[in-house]
Formats: sequence, structure tokens, C-alpha cells
Amino acid sequence: MINVAVFGRWREADPSETDGQSCYHFPVRRLILRLITAIQLTRLTMAFGAIADVWFVILVTSARGEYVFIKVHNMNLAVALLAGAIVAIGLFAYGASLNDVLDVRHDTAFSPDRPIPAGRIRFGQAIVVTVGALIVAMLGGVTLGVEAAGMTLLTATGILFYNATGKYIPAVGFTTVGLIHATHMLIPNYQLAFTLPVWLVMTHAMTIAVIVHKLEDKRPRLRPRALVATVIGWVAWSVVLLGAGAIHGEGLWPDDAGALGALCVLAAVAGFVVVAWWKASGVQGKAAAEKLKRYGAMWQALYGAAWLVALNLPMQAIGLGALAFAGFVAMTLIKEITGLSDRPLAYR
Repeated sequence: MINVAVFGRWREADPSETDGQSCYHFPVRRLILRLITAIQLTRLTMAFGAIADVWFVILVTSARGEYVFIKVHNMNLAVALLAGAIVAIGLFAYGASLNDVLDVRHDTAFSPDRPIPAGRIRFGQAIVVTVGALIVAMLGGVTLGVEAAGMTLLTATGILFYNATGKYIPAVGFTTVGLIHATHMLIPNYQLAFTLPVWLVMTHAMTIAVIVHKLEDKRPRLRPRALVATVIGWVAWSVVLLGAGAIHGEGLWPDDAGALGALCVLAAVAGFVVVAWWKASGVQGKAAAEKLKRYGAMWQALYGAAWLVALNLPMQAIGLGALAFAGFVAMTLIKEITGLSDRPLAYR
């Protein structure tokens, strides 16, 4: 008898189901199943936005002479980008898997197709993935410098706070999401003087968090007081973030940034609004929220490319634009292969 996985669970199969294939094919299938389960648990299909945010700061820091005192500026660019990708993927996987570990009882009742309640990964194994992802992120942060390691730890602390407490208080949760994205983006260079791109990503993340909360009808429900508190938090942290850039001397807009770049950024923002409305208008609830999160993550790379155009760094902009395209293709392919949002995984 041979073990065959059906909807992520193993049963004894009749030899006739193998169609004459030898038994060694099934360990390969189990390996593929575990890999797909890990992707589902960590939601890595949406990590491209996190990578793009870190890469944008690395590219700007490497290209501009005023950051000569930052370790990333003096590193080999390929090494710095690799370390940045490791940090971004590690933190993203840590946050996603931590969410599933802490919400296992809720998911058992309301999202039984998630990897842990569906039985595709054991609870203990999910904890190992969570801790391992954090260790990987810290190793990448150390590679980028002591300050980067500190910012990585600060970001991880914010992720822990959000998953343990913040998400149960909407206004606090939305603000925390924005701050996590901002601190994560500043990991390679916490003294970045041009903070308007960081502010845009913070605003982008908070806006998506609010809309997703509403679309998924999460509890506690979104009340007017929570929206007012969220706006107040956004204004306060916007002043802090943009004020920090002004103190460093760049102001809101660097002298060497072109006006064409501003139009590119505005076009990127408008493009996201149009695409998000188009993709989410034909569906409702969690399906619409899933589309919004996917395209929102991919669009962060487009924001970075537009900012690089504004800073007269065309080759870097092309590279980040290529990452956005690769991210879109990868998200689409992996979604189709694994059925991440539409159906449970099955082998027959």
C-alpha cells in the first residue's frame, strides 16, 4: 500500500491508483507538498514588496555620496542586495507564520484550510519555521551592519506586538502596520534623509490594512472612532517621519530630484488606485481583500522605481521595475500552482 496525499492528509491507497508508477515518486510528492505548505504558511508570494522597499534604500544609499558613513554604501552592491533580500524575506516569513501560530484556534474555527488546522504542518513545526525565519532575518541584518541589525530587531518587535496585541485594537493595529513597514524600509539606512518614499509606503500599508479589515469583516468591527484615531496616528507619525527628513537637510524634496519623477510617483499612485478598484470590483469579501493585498505588495516595487526615476537613477529604476514584473509573474504562477486563495491543495 502507498500513502497518497488528498487535501493535505495522508491515506492508504490501492496500488491501482499508482498507474504502475514506482513508489519512489511519492517521497518527491511529499517534498513538493511540504514546500508548498511552507509557502502557504509564510505567504512568500507577497514578499516582493518587502524586498523592493529594502532594495530601494540600498540602491539610494549606495549611489549617493552623503551616505559614505553608512556600511551599505561601502559594501559590494550584489552582497548588500542579497543581504537585504534575506532580511526582507526572513521578516515577512516571521510575521506571516507568527500570525498563524498565534491564531491557530481562530483559524481552526473560521479558516480550517490554513496549513496548521488543515493538518499539513504540525504546530511545533510551524513554531520552528517562525523562529528560523527570525534568525535568518537577523543574520541578514547583521551583514548590513550593527545599526541595521538593531532596526531588524525593532521591526521584529513591532511584528510581535501587532500579532499579539495590536491587531485586536483596530486603530492601534493600523498604525502599527504602517510603522512596521517604515522601520523595515529603513533597516539598511536609518539615517535616510529623503523620507517621503518611506512616508508613502507607510500610508499605502495603512490604507490597505483599513480596507482589508472592512472587506474581511474582521472583529472588532471598524467604528468611526477607530477611523478617527487611525487618522490622528497617521498625521502624528507623518509629522515625525517627514520632520526627520527635514532635520537631516534634504527637506521634503531633494534639490537634485527632477519634476518628471514627481509625475512618475503620482502616476504610480493613481495606477494602483485604478488597478485595485478594477481587480476588486468583481469580487467581494475575502477574495477582494486577497487581491488588494497581492497587488498592494507588488506595487511597492513600482513606487520604488518611480522614486529612483525622480532621483535620476534610471538604471536602478529599471532594476526595481524588473523586480516588480518578476514579482507579479511569480505571484501569479505560485497562486495557480498552489491554489493559495481559492482552493485546498490536493494530490490524486
